[in-house]
Amino acid sequence: MGEIRLFPGLLSPPAGLEFFLDLPSEEGLHLIAFAEGALAALKVAFQEGARSLVLLSPILRRDALLSAKLAALRLGLEARGKEGFAQVGRALFFGPKAVGSEEIFAAWKEGLSEEGVQAWLALMEGLSDERRWLRGTEARILVVQGAWDAFTPPFYGKEVADFAKGEALRFALEEAGHLVPWEAREEVVDLVADFLSGEAFRPLPGGLAL
Repeated sequence: MGEIRLFPGLLSPPAGLEFFLDLPSEEGLHLIAFAEGALAALKVAFQEGARSLVLLSPILRRDALLSAKLAALRLGLEARGKEGFAQVGRALFFGPKAVGSEEIFAAWKEGLSEEGVQAWLALMEGLSDERRWLRGTEARILVVQGAWDAFTPPFYGKEVADFAKGEALRFALEEAGHLVPWEAREEVVDLVADFLSGEAFRPLPGGLAL
């Protein structure tokens, strides 16, 4: 068994990524990160020689499109506080199945705080192009995204896979958005379990492997 370390990001639901911790893995260090947690995970991979990296909806650079979405989120926060941020975020972070569920939306919103949202926005607004960190590790990389991610569309994940120095695979899961590890939990856990154990990947309906 290897060591699994989590980097859940600041906008994760309260449950976080703990459901990955019990998965069997090869010997070595395995890092699992969501969204902006990808940068911290890549720095650890470089410093500690990780064996593998799982990047869920990774964010490693800010461009004009992402900046416009961040401006809308900040406007919502300034106008109506956490509630305003959550309402704008609902249109950006959720896929077509989850977006209509008041229960899922309420569970995500519960984990937000105005201080945490402010910290996340400041971090995102200060983000430059951090893809260079992908060149600092030869760890194998798995990128998983929601095919309906309106916040960081799948081309962001493709860039991550293309920049990777070692082996990299990418999957885009149908019906899921930016919060893919919670919207499509079973599919994501299956993918990550195979990846951590070193088994060959199985094609998934709606998935894309590169």
